[in-house]
Amino acid sequence: SEIVTTVLLSEEAEKRGLADLPAVKEAIEMSRRIVLRDAALSDMMNKQTVSDEELKAAYEKSYKSVKGVEYKARHILVADEAKARELIGKLDGGADFAALAKENSTGPTGKDGGDLGWFSAEMMVKPFAEAVATMEKGKYTKEPVKTQFGWHVILFEDSRDQEPPTLESVKPQLEQQLKSEKLRAVLAEMGKDVKVSSPQMAPADNAPAGKSEAAPAK
Repeated sequence: SEIVTTVLLSEEAEKRGLADLPAVKEAIEMSRRIVLRDAALSDMMNKQTVSDEELKAAYEKSYKSVKGVEYKARHILVADEAKARELIGKLDGGADFAALAKENSTGPTGKDGGDLGWFSAEMMVKPFAEAVATMEKGKYTKEPVKTQFGWHVILFEDSRDQEPPTLESVKPQLEQQLKSEKLRAVLAEMGKDVKVSSPQMAPADNAPAGKSEAAPAK
């Protein structure tokens, strides 16, 4: 294994006296300092404490006032505009949207009748988001919507208010963020120019982290 190889070769280097070379000594010392640095940062981070009041204040600032709208829609993704217009013509003639999606959509949700489920505008590419935001419930696009993924025919099914996540659901992220801020303050007092990374704020409970097919990659 790599560990065994490392041990054997390091022992061989010792036998050859390579550990006494100035450049090797310097590299070993730097590696030692890096290990100690990381150990110190980890220990200092673990010793930072966050009160319930601080967590609540951070939640109020970053999450509680955040509200939006979620949409529920279906779409049919095809490669060219002519095909999209052909499908719109069939819908005008009374064809079933889900059935057309199963037969024609090139996206993975085609097998599910083009069902995208619930999503926020932020999860979608701009042309798709703008189209959905202006549609009436139960209506489909009379003009194809073009994105970098192709041409879309969209059926807007429903919308609802997007509630912010609960404090409990985002507590771990908030706690880590506050600890990182406290540690940065401690390091600043020590006069150390040390960067401390903190995790990004988590999305709402019911919002996927990345762009979904509504983005639309599906």
